[in-house]
Amino acid sequence: MLSNPLFEKDIDSILVKKLIKILGFCPKNTKFLKEVFIYNFSTKRKNLNQNYSISFQRLEFLGDSVLNTIISHFLCEKFPKKKEGELTQIRSKIVCRKNLNKISRKLTITDIFLNKPIISDNILGNTLEALIGFIYLEIGYQGCKNFVYQKILQFHINIVKLQSEIFSYKVWIMEWSQKNKFTINFKTFREKEEKDKNIIIYLSELTILECGIQTEGRGTSKKKSEELSAKAAYFFVQKKYSKTT
Repeated sequence: MLSNPLFEKDIDSILVKKLIKILGFCPKNTKFLKEVFIYNFSTKRKNLNQNYSISFQRLEFLGDSVLNTIISHFLCEKFPKKKEGELTQIRSKIVCRKNLNKISRKLTITDIFLNKPIISDNILGNTLEALIGFIYLEIGYQGCKNFVYQKILQFHINIVKLQSEIFSYKVWIMEWSQKNKFTINFKTFREKEEKDKNIIIYLSELTILECGIQTEGRGTSKKKSEELSAKAAYFFVQKKYSKTT
C-alpha cells in the first residue's frame, strides 16, 4: 500500500501541535523538532537518516545534565540548611527513571506516539529529557528553568512525600544495595501470635551476603518488622562504611 504524502503531512502537523502544547511555546526550529521527536519514532523515516536517532541521544544527554542542574538549584534554594548528601538523595528521587516516566505520562508525552505500543516506559523519560535539552537550546537556561518549575515541580513533585520516603530505612538500604550492586534479601514471616491480646508479631530477616550484613527486626506488621531490620542494617553500614557512604 502506497503512503499518502498529504496524510503524512497532516499527521506531522498534528504531532507538532501536540509537542508545542507540551512545551508551552512555539519553537523557532520546528524542522529540528520534527526530525527528532516525530521522524525519530517512525521506523520508515528513521531508516532514511540515522542522524535523527543521534540527535535524540545528544538532546537526551544535554537534557539530563540541564535537568539535574535546575533541580539542584531549586533544592539549594528551598532547603538552605540541608547537607549536600540529603539534597542529593532528594534530587535522585525526582530525576530517577521511574519518576520521569510517570511525569512524562502526566505531561501527555504519550500523545506523540499516536497510540502506538510503547516498548518500554523508559522511552517516555528519555523523551522528556530530550525535550528539556531541546528547550534549553531554543530559549536558554532561564526559559528551561521556567518550564521545569512550572510544568514539573509545581504540579508533579511532592517534596514532602519524597522526604518521607528518603528517611525510610528500607528504601535507603535497598538503594544503597543497588548502587553498590549488592543483592539484598528480605524474609518476613509470623513469629508468634498472642490470641488473648489479638497481636501478631512478625520477624523480618535481612541479608546482604556480599558485605556480611545479617539483621533482624520484629514488629506488629510486616512493614514495621522490615523497617526495623533495615534500620539495623543502616547503622551497620554507617559504622562499617562511614567513609564511603
